Amino acid sequence: MTGAHLGRRMTALAAVIAFMFAALVTRLWFLQVLAAEEYRERAVGNYVRITPIPAPRGRILDRGGEPMVDNVTTNQILVDRSEVKDEDALLSRLSTLLDVPVGALRERYEDPDYLPFQPVPVWENVPEKVIYYLEEHQEAYPAVSYATVAVRRHVQGNLAPHVLGYLGQISREELDDPSFSDYLAGQLVGRTGVEQAYEEELRGQDGKKKERVDADGDVQASLGTEEPVAGDDLVLAIDADIQELTQETLEIAVADARTLLDEESGLYLRANGGAVVVMDPNNGQVLAMASYPSYDPRVFGGGLNEREFRALTRPIANYPLNNRVISGLYPPGSTFKPFVAAAAVKAGYARPDQFFPCPPDFEVPGDTSGTVFNNWKSTHGGTISFAEALIQSCDTVFYPWGLQFWRERQARGDLFQKEIRQWGFGKTTGIELSGEQDGRVPDARWKQEVNAQWPEYFPYSTWLPGDSINLSIGQGDLLTTPLQVAVAYSALANGGTLYRPQVALEIHDRDGNTLETFDPQAVGTVSVPGPILTAISNALRGVVTSEQGTATGAFAGFPLSSHPVAGKTGTSEVSGKQPHSWFAAFAPAPEPEFVVVAVVEEGGHGSQVAAPIVRRVLEGLLDLEPGAFHISAEAED
Repeated sequence: MTGAHLGRRMTALAAVIAFMFAALVTRLWFLQVLAAEEYRERAVGNYVRITPIPAPRGRILDRGGEPMVDNVTTNQILVDRSEVKDEDALLSRLSTLLDVPVGALRERYEDPDYLPFQPVPVWENVPEKVIYYLEEHQEAYPAVSYATVAVRRHVQGNLAPHVLGYLGQISREELDDPSFSDYLAGQLVGRTGVEQAYEEELRGQDGKKKERVDADGDVQASLGTEEPVAGDDLVLAIDADIQELTQETLEIAVADARTLLDEESGLYLRANGGAVVVMDPNNGQVLAMASYPSYDPRVFGGGLNEREFRALTRPIANYPLNNRVISGLYPPGSTFKPFVAAAAVKAGYARPDQFFPCPPDFEVPGDTSGTVFNNWKSTHGGTISFAEALIQSCDTVFYPWGLQFWRERQARGDLFQKEIRQWGFGKTTGIELSGEQDGRVPDARWKQEVNAQWPEYFPYSTWLPGDSINLSIGQGDLLTTPLQVAVAYSALANGGTLYRPQVALEIHDRDGNTLETFDPQAVGTVSVPGPILTAISNALRGVVTSEQGTATGAFAGFPLSSHPVAGKTGTSEVSGKQPHSWFAAFAPAPEPEFVVVAVVEEGGHGSQVAAPIVRRVLEGLLDLEPGAFHISAEAED
């Protein structure tokens, strides 16, 4: 190639480069000078909006796989507040269309937790005909839209509301909590029961829709959708059939108890609350849990306003939202005696082969105060065996044991309380439901503390003989929950193992595959020799079979020969109230599969109301036909 030819090619290349550079400069000048304002407006006037798509919550199933809670689609009316020009006029029109008070719509419309660009749901469960009308008259309802959303459906009505729980809108405080970092205003979270305890598993993973919108909020383009992932299913230990029987029996019993007269006051029993719990003593699984008064969880489906929520929490309604199985605190009365008997034998104050006098009253030797501790019945019971002391529930056999613990407290410390606490009393059981109470096993230190804090209610700071004496029959300042009593009876029934109660069995994915299994958890062992436990368990069988047994009348006609039952009545006293009715049992003895504990607040004697409750529940558990509920005619402890 000649030099001249090469020079011409280089000149041409330089010309092309110069032209391209000039074009680039011209374009940059156009963008930065002539079109700068236009592009600035387009940059400012457009942004990406991310709208969450809530994931359907997982279902809640009973132990047999029957749905207890699932989801159902419903129509929801939404209002974009940023587009509303005349709030009063719009809400008035919606009120007429929906047949809903304006105030109810306004309360939701003004919810401060929703972001400015989030449409606010103002009403749920809207009929299809209303949706069609809105579509045809959109110009009359500016800023109004609708959405089809999944809401919780309690498949079996008001069954097990305290176990299942309910949902509530996330609060402003929770939105600031890092543990709720991926939640948005307006989303629902579990508030009680397993809905709360297993929120993470049930919730699923929300989807999202991305859109480019202009400054007015109008959609300019769709940028894609990420579909939600449904939550996992929760399988409970609850047996829906037994739960239904338990709830029904408790409700009937409360109503029937109000036809009985209280012996002391001469007034009809108030019977204003109660609880029943059914457990498997061999693993801690809770098969049923009923609390009265109850509530219908379906009322939370559309959300509660402040007035509706107050109606459920006011004292006159006796707090139906409270789960009395885990939060009700009561003296256990004579249902506590098996554990006192075990402590007395272990301490050397009694033997299973020993006999004891059963007088109508007891006085502390040398006491000059004149204090008399009465037996629950006024006649002398003669000399009775260790077993008969439990069968007849003779208080005056137990009083000397309590006194002996008090007399030896200097040498042996709080041995009485230590022996009682090993059964799980005085601390939470560890069940996964929120709201569980500790209960109380009083001792000298506790008495000093409450005297210093509330001297007008607890005037004595010293642990007195009467404190130990009252503790020996499940009275005094002792407080327990029905679940604690069930855990203790389970340990008595299974030979001494304390299990953490559990209401959940497994987590399944939407295809039914098991993702997680909740195995039984043994949390302790009572240090009571096996022969002592056997002697006490055998005595409790006499409570329902012996002629002198306090629950013999309540179990008349029950097939005890083929389905043996061991149980204990209790009638606990609280100052200013009528007595609480208790009964705790396990069956079939001596290889029990079920523990059932019932308490009815101000429900009279244990034999009258609580024992018949347990009987009817056991009939269902043992595949017997549950008969009609009958109050027992015998008013026994």
